[in-house]
Amino acid sequence: MQPPAHINHIRDVAGVDHVGIGAGYDGVNLVPQGLEDVSRYPYLFAELLVSEKWTEEDIAKLAGRNLIRVFKQVEQVRDQLEAQGMLPIDQSIPPEDILGRSYCRYSGPRT
Repeated sequence: MQPPAHINHIRDVAGVDHVGIGAGYDGVNLVPQGLEDVSRYPYLFAELLVSEKWTEEDIAKLAGRNLIRVFKQVEQVRDQLEAQGMLPIDQSIPPEDILGRSYCRYSGPRT
């Protein structure tokens, strides 16, 4: 398997501290060959390591450390705003219209 070019492109443009990989395959019509589901991620990581562009630390960031770092920062901002007395603004997702169409881009299969 060859790593998808977009991962290296994102790394080149934004830097290794700003790239991550998720597990949401909902609504995806086409996936790269060899990445049919999350069970294939170890193969992706192995290929990236072979490329010599990625280190084990870089792979750890890609696999989740970057996300954890960002969410810790988000929680710090939340706590700072709460300490200043600012409450979150809760907004509801609009209901479906009279034809049953959702305003969400992907609403999943209808049951």
